[in-house]
Amino acid sequence: MPDIWAIIVSIIILMVIYGYISSKISDRKKKKLRKETVPEISDSIKTGINYNIHLSDGRKFEDVVIVGSVESEDEAFSFAGYEGLLVFKQQNGKKVYLKKPSIRYIEES
Repeated sequence: MPDIWAIIVSIIILMVIYGYISSKISDRKKKKLRKETVPEISDSIKTGINYNIHLSDGRKFEDVVIVGSVESEDEAFSFAGYEGLLVFKQQNGKKVYLKKPSIRYIEES
């Protein structure tokens, strides 16, 4: 009887190992196919470059320079319980603090 349990446990362990290995192989194939069709880029938003920021409600800020971001643990504002704020400077020199979830897209100007 103990031999049957050893065989059952061995089969279960082998099935788990097989599932893990086949999952990794499948993920590697998908990643390779994705790189061939639509390559990933490492470009990101940089400070000192002018951007047009389009909001979800249709408004936009044109030719602004991104200064940085304020993350939730560093927020100095009691009203801003958001996922962080994006800080940018308008052409008149005033800073704007904008909720990150309200941004639809950002384009270089």
